Amino acid sequence: DYCEVNVCSNGGTCVIGAGAPFICICPDGFTGETCNETETGPCNPNPCKNDAICELTGHSRRGDVFSEYVCKCQPGFDGVHCQNNVNDCAAQPCENGGVCRDLEGDFKCHCPSPYVGKNCQLRCISLLGMEGGGIAESQISASSVRYCLLGLQRLVNAWSSAAHDKNPWIEINMQRKMRFTGIVTQGASRIGSAEFIKAFKVASSLDGRTYTMYRTDGQRRDNVFVGNVDNDSTKTNLFDPPIVAQYIRIIPVVCRKACTMRMELVGCELNGKYEPATSSFLH
Repeated sequence: DYCEVNVCSNGGTCVIGAGAPFICICPDGFTGETCNETETGPCNPNPCKNDAICELTGHSRRGDVFSEYVCKCQPGFDGVHCQNNVNDCAAQPCENGGVCRDLEGDFKCHCPSPYVGKNCQLRCISLLGMEGGGIAESQISASSVRYCLLGLQRLVNAWSSAAHDKNPWIEINMQRKMRFTGIVTQGASRIGSAEFIKAFKVASSLDGRTYTMYRTDGQRRDNVFVGNVDNDSTKTNLFDPPIVAQYIRIIPVVCRKACTMRMELVGCELNGKYEPATSSFLH
């Protein structure tokens, strides 16, 4: 008789079982063939997947085993054990033409410029100060200067490279990393003659020493932006994807009579104030 001497530990009750030499009926808190193991219940180890929380739904038992639990799933997962990754892009969370990529329990929107934000719901379109004076003259440098720089819509001078300058450029140092989403350019008139830049390239730098020419995703050649067609009208070009840099350099490629330009940079602080997507600028 296996139960003549109680082989059950921790106060367990030994009974003769059918098909087994003996069975231990364990008190609360213990389990195992001889009640020698601490009872952990169905939530230990956690049967729920993807960081879900296991909760007991009752204290009903079958012998010394819990029979009821439920998995509380994290956002983006479902299933009895939260084993299924929900397609978070199914609800089309990306606004304003953003492309959604489903992640494990999340999603990411690839936003077209100038949109930013989790759902591409904001626009990075602040005028950065060439026109308004927020950018000081000391922040502007150039390969050469024929006459001084003034902002968009001013009636007189603009930046113009010297006639002998074969590789002209003008650069703005924002003094901190910024997100640039576009540029607005304009030519100028000199003694009644229209001067403007027909095409240009853009380079950027984080430190003022190493520069990267702007290229769109997957492109092997530098992007050439279409500039102005006269000295008076403005031309807006968007950077898609945006440029994140401290220094931005405009490099004329084709000029009309002279490389002359007025310009305004468009963008925002990396973690700063954004415009609501309903604002009208750059629509």
